[in-house]
Amino acid sequence: MSIGQPSPGRPALTLASTLAIQMLATAATLAFAVLAPVIPGVALPSVGLFLSLVYLGGMAGSLAGAGIVEAWGPVRASQLGLLAQAAALCMLATGVPELRPVAALVSGLGYGPITPASSQILARTTSASRMGFVFSLKQTGVPLGGLLAGALLPPLAAFLSWQAAFGALAAAALAIAILSQPLRTMYDDAATGRFVVAANLRQMFRDVLGDSRLRSMAAVSVLFSACQLSVSGYLMVYLTTEIGIGLTQAGLIYAITQGAGIAGRIAWGRLADLAGAPRGVLILLAVLMCAATVATGLFTAQWTLAPLCLVAALLGATAIGWNGVYLGEVARLAPPGRVASVTGGALFCTYFGVVSGPAAFGYFAQRVNSLSLAYLALAGVPVLAAGLLFWGDRAKPVATANDSACPP
Repeated sequence: MSIGQPSPGRPALTLASTLAIQMLATAATLAFAVLAPVIPGVALPSVGLFLSLVYLGGMAGSLAGAGIVEAWGPVRASQLGLLAQAAALCMLATGVPELRPVAALVSGLGYGPITPASSQILARTTSASRMGFVFSLKQTGVPLGGLLAGALLPPLAAFLSWQAAFGALAAAALAIAILSQPLRTMYDDAATGRFVVAANLRQMFRDVLGDSRLRSMAAVSVLFSACQLSVSGYLMVYLTTEIGIGLTQAGLIYAITQGAGIAGRIAWGRLADLAGAPRGVLILLAVLMCAATVATGLFTAQWTLAPLCLVAALLGATAIGWNGVYLGEVARLAPPGRVASVTGGALFCTYFGVVSGPAAFGYFAQRVNSLSLAYLALAGVPVLAAGLLFWGDRAKPVATANDSACPP
């Protein structure tokens, strides 16, 4: 399908809409973990199980996402994802423990198609020279969604109830779904109305695995996502229990890590566009990520707050800040018209790292009885990623890049 020159206001409106959808979807997936301390009868292991089920649902949702986008369009796919999130939040609001695993899977299934759908939309309004920045800016919706959940849900639970907090977030998801309806006329024009699973899955994995550059990018995302979740999931425990830092200072360091992740996503995306070498930027990220994890593993109680914060900022900017550059490069390499399919296949690999990485990190830390040694060992993961990026970049392209699918 030929894509015409967008109107001046459409790219900004599109980016704002996809960012809002990403924020709400992320906040919805984290809502149970944020509110768990005030929900009666919720034990800590239940939170970990819930998040694992969310990401398992996300893996399935990312695979189905391309078919949903093709059948009903990327905007409708995003709306359906938000509706699933709202349904999951309503199930959680009932307080019935037996509904929580179902809610987790439904939440993940709703979250899975969000990124493939937004990638398909943004690829139509973004020039190849700006993909890194635009995709990185949209991906700030992930940490912003976490900040939204952390900043708003506990006060709502305190002033009203935890059930009302779930309900308010569900209402917000429905509102965003309704407000995005005008975008359907712009981006859902190629919808076929036919949801085909088997053929879409075959094409998805053929696209990703058949191109050595995309194959290496998918493998790198497994490694990077394992680092990201190992940092996000264990840093607070490491700082308070092993390094002996007080809860308030540890919270400050953790917040700096997350904030640096937001800033890093934007800065790395802009650098990738200016340099015209997104894979080179990802290699740089891998090297800095390695240095940051080594420094983290060397923390002791004698470190003062300033160097701890500096290392935390580098750790967050790299381990949390890589996603936008990665997704922009995946979209650029995707064959014309198949951005959602290729993104869904690549994200399936990403979610594998999300599910397996923290578990492997925790198991290793338990075996050696040291989170410090675990972070030192984690430094080898981005080194491996850098090697994959370097050799993948040397491979001869086998697929047509998606540059022609983007307006000049």
